[in-house]
Amino acid sequence: MPGKDYSYDIPDHPIEYVKVDPATVKFDPRAQRNLNKARATAIAEKLVPTALGTPILSRRDDDLYAVDGMHRVYACQLILAGKVSTAQEVREAVQTITCEVHSGLSMANEASLFIIKNKESSKVGANDEFRIGVLAGHPLFQDTNTVLEKHQLKVGSSSVNGVRGIKGILSIVMEHGPDILDQSLTVAEGAWGRHPDTWHSVTIGGIATVLAKHSDVVNGHELSERLKRQGDPTAFRAKIQTIATNNNTRHDGTHGRLKAAHLAVASAWNAKRRVNRIPVPNIFE
Repeated sequence: MPGKDYSYDIPDHPIEYVKVDPATVKFDPRAQRNLNKARATAIAEKLVPTALGTPILSRRDDDLYAVDGMHRVYACQLILAGKVSTAQEVREAVQTITCEVHSGLSMANEASLFIIKNKESSKVGANDEFRIGVLAGHPLFQDTNTVLEKHQLKVGSSSVNGVRGIKGILSIVMEHGPDILDQSLTVAEGAWGRHPDTWHSVTIGGIATVLAKHSDVVNGHELSERLKRQGDPTAFRAKIQTIATNNNTRHDGTHGRLKAAHLAVASAWNAKRRVNRIPVPNIFE
């Protein structure tokens, strides 16, 4: 529900900065992005030891696992194993590397730490962040995932069961709560069935805004029927784009598209209606 605390929380725990043999570090893709070996190889081939930074590790019993900086650590492993051609001084420099080592974390804590460290970075894709957030047990991602699983939807898929724009879907839950997301997906499927464009986050965002703002007036089943009259989901998305760009005469951003979606859904509800009309926003205010 709106107002729920969706902040990231990690318990106080020991942190130390120590020299580590990179060959001893392990990787667990459940708590972070998947290892891209081609990317790590490219890093290894051009590695400048003084620019290596400080990888973040988690101590699990007697083993060290990478939390952040996985590709840099793996690049060092490639160098030490002679898998790439590099200068002798580089190989000597990466015999040990300085790492930030966290102890006493659960795997869910590790995943939360990864998200926190990369939250303002463009390095982590939205789909990876969602997957890791679910594993971390973070309420925002868990609540969202519960609703998506109820509707048999998957993040990152381009099929008829794939959600497009997970950041927008998460924004719906943050602003309106998981129940509104649930209702919005039901309305969308009732209008257009299971189609890739049915689940586009901008369209769902418009439906969610109308449902959240006008729950005393708008009936989900009737809204589905009225949206169905607007054409297929691809045509409705195109209509939103046209509204957002004012017939391609102005640039649109995410906020503009969401306001356009709100307008499009509200207009569909009001069409040929004399009672129970709802306000239509002015998106160019």
